[in-house]
Amino acid sequence: LVQAILQALALLMMFFAIRKVFNPFAAAVAVIVASVYLSAPLIAKYGNVKEQFMAAFAIIGICFFILRQNGGKWWLSLLSGFFLVWATLFKQTGFAVIGGVGLFVILQPFFKNRTFKQTFADIGLLFSGAAITLMPIYLWLIIWHDGNYLPYEYLFSLFISHRKNAEGSLGGSYIANARAMIEFSTYFWRIMRYYGLLILPISLAICSILIRIIRIIMSKFSQIKFKPKPYEKFVFLFSVWWFLDMAFVWVSPRSYEEYYIPLNASAAMLCAYTVAIYADSFKNAVYKGKYAIIGLVGFLLMVIMSWHIFFGITQSPHSNQAYNSKQRGYAQRLQEIKQRKVTGQIGTWEAVGEYIKQNSLPDDKIFVWGWVPGIYVQAQRLSPTTKPFTSEMHVVSPEELREYVNEILEDFAKNKPLFIVDTHNIHFPWNRPPLELWPITQKGILPNNSAIVEQYEKQYRNILKEKISEDEAMRFDAMKVFRDFVMANYDPVKNFGDNIVFKLKTTAK
Repeated sequence: LVQAILQALALLMMFFAIRKVFNPFAAAVAVIVASVYLSAPLIAKYGNVKEQFMAAFAIIGICFFILRQNGGKWWLSLLSGFFLVWATLFKQTGFAVIGGVGLFVILQPFFKNRTFKQTFADIGLLFSGAAITLMPIYLWLIIWHDGNYLPYEYLFSLFISHRKNAEGSLGGSYIANARAMIEFSTYFWRIMRYYGLLILPISLAICSILIRIIRIIMSKFSQIKFKPKPYEKFVFLFSVWWFLDMAFVWVSPRSYEEYYIPLNASAAMLCAYTVAIYADSFKNAVYKGKYAIIGLVGFLLMVIMSWHIFFGITQSPHSNQAYNSKQRGYAQRLQEIKQRKVTGQIGTWEAVGEYIKQNSLPDDKIFVWGWVPGIYVQAQRLSPTTKPFTSEMHVVSPEELREYVNEILEDFAKNKPLFIVDTHNIHFPWNRPPLELWPITQKGILPNNSAIVEQYEKQYRNILKEKISEDEAMRFDAMKVFRDFVMANYDPVKNFGDNIVFKLKTTAK
C-alpha cells in the first residue's frame, strides 16, 4: 500500500512537471509508459520491491529539479536534493539519477544555460536537501552503534566491502564472488533478453537521443535551422540518467528481474522529448495529415511492442526455457488475483507465517533460513538475531559462512527462537542444492539418529565435492554446527510445500 501510494504520487509529480516544462501530450504519454512498466508483473513481481521505491523517489526528485531549472523557486532545488538522496537509501543504483543531475548541473555554465553563481547555488541547495534527509539517519546510526559508526562509512560501503578478494584486489565481495560463479555469456544473454522485452521504453529513449543529435547537427551544418526549445536542455539530463540505469544492470551477474525497473522511469522521462517534438510539429504544421499518419503508426508500434507486457510471454527471459502457457503479463496476474480471491488460496510462505502467528505469542521469536523475509511480516514475529535472513550462503567463502552461522548461534544462545523455518529456497547461482538445517532424502526427513546422520553427511559431502566443488562441500561442513543445533533443540512439526517448520523442544537447553 505504501509503495502504491508513493508511486502514484511520483506519477502525479511527473505529469505536473513534464506538462509545465514540455507540454500536456508529452506528460500524458510519459506517465502512461511509466505507470505500465514500473508495475509490470514481468519485472515488478508483486510490487513492493526496493527498486520501485527507488524509482519513485528518483522521479519526484528529478521533477523538482527540472521545475527549478525551468525558472522555479530556490526551494525546489532543496526538495530535489531531499528526495534524490532517498533513492540511494533504497538501492545503491539510485546513484544513477544523482549522477545525471550532478553532471548536468556542473555543465550548465559551459552550455550557457546557467551562470557559475547560479550553479554554485544549485549545488549548495541540492547538498543541503540531501543533508536534511541523511543527518537524522546518521545520528540514529551513531547512537545505535554507541558512537562507533562513522557517517561516511555508509557511502564507502555502498559499492565496496574494504576486503581483498581472492586475486588480492580491493572490491565488493558481493559482486566479485558472484561473477566468479557464472559465465559472462550466461548473464549477457539474460540481460539482452530482458532488454528485448522492454523494447518500447528503450526504443523511445533511443529515439529521443537520436532526434536531439539530429537537431543539433542540422542546426549547425544544415540550411535548416531549428528554433531551440527551452526543454531541449533536459534531454542531456535524462539521457545520462537513463544510460546509467541501463549500465547498472550489468554490475551484478544475478540479473534479478526487478533490476530492470529503474531504467523504465528514466526512459519514460526521456521519451517526453520525442512526444513533445511531435506535438509541437503537429500543432505548427499547415498540413496535418502527414503528422496524423505518423502518430497513428507510432501508436500502433507502441501497442505491438508492449503487447506482451499486458498479455504475457511464453519463454523465461531468465533461463530462456519455454513456459507451458503464457505467463507474467497483466492479464495472467489479474486472473491470479481473481482466483486467489475466489478460492482463498495463499502462498506457502503466507501459510507458514499464518501457522506461526496462530501458534505463538507476539513476544516469541522466529528465524527463517533462506531469503523469504515475508514470513516474518506474515507471522508478525521478530528474529532474535541481527542477521535474520540471507541469500548469500552459496556465494560467500566457507570461512565467511562459518562466521555467519556462529554469529547466529551466539544470538540464539541468548534467546532461542520458538520456530525455525527451513525454506529450501534455491539461491544464486541457482545450480546448487539448498544448504539444509535438517538432512532430507527422497524418502523424507532423516531420523534424528547420530549414526544415520553421520553416514548421510559423509556420502552427501562427497557428492557435493564431485558434482559441484570442494568449496561447496566445505560450505556443507560449515553448516554442520547449525544442523546439529537444530536437531538437538527442535522437532519438525509442519511442512508447507518445501518449507519445513521446526519448533523448540520443551527440553531444549
